[in-house]
Amino acid sequence: MAALNGDAGRPVIGYTLELQDPMLLEVEPSLRAPLQQFGAVPVVLPRATPADAIDQLLDMVDGLQLCGGADVHPSHYGHDAHELTKPGDQVEDAFELELVRRAYDRGMPVMGICRGIQVMAVADGGTLTQDVETMHEGAIQHRRSWRDLALEPPGEHWHTVQTEPGSAVERWLAGGEPRVNSFHHQCVATTGGIMRATARGEDGVIETIERVDGRGWAAGMQWHNELMWRHDERFLRPFQDLVEAARTYAS
Repeated sequence: MAALNGDAGRPVIGYTLELQDPMLLEVEPSLRAPLQQFGAVPVVLPRATPADAIDQLLDMVDGLQLCGGADVHPSHYGHDAHELTKPGDQVEDAFELELVRRAYDRGMPVMGICRGIQVMAVADGGTLTQDVETMHEGAIQHRRSWRDLALEPPGEHWHTVQTEPGSAVERWLAGGEPRVNSFHHQCVATTGGIMRATARGEDGVIETIERVDGRGWAAGMQWHNELMWRHDERFLRPFQDLVEAARTYAS
């Protein structure tokens, strides 16, 4: 059980943030509120945290949530940089990747959004497509304006996905049209040893990955779930799954 958790029914979820993100004031409450709604205690983990603090941090939490942000530097998966790649701070990349690897090793629940799914894939030994529109044949437009993401009803900035039968994402999107938003120019190209693609866009772009080795719960989504749940309660389901998995992990 996490050291911060005084109540076995209230798991502690550490959620990573880029504190210099210009959209922080819009994004952060939308990441935190669903965790609180389902009974978790959210704790911010800045990406600038030193890597030597990772084990201590993981001892304090019962699950992880990874938010969006800059491109993961391609050196972390053995590729040269594409001309359109705009990596962030490599020290912050290294922290988040190692945080996820060690969480995987512990069987700790992990959920990733946008950059988060990409970090999860790379931490698993996977690779990324560095620019979807120029490198993925037949790609639809995935990089829409930030303002468009939260528009209701869905418009051209949303697209359909195909889900794997029996997957978590199939259950998440049940009860309505399987449409999601987009705000990214990179995506997961390949997964590694413990994660598997479970949903793809109409152009074949990987939209979700889920852990399949039976050693813990983990799932990532390429879309921005945190900007969808206020309009459609289905998009609260991934947050609920994370909290329930963390509650089980803590017990």
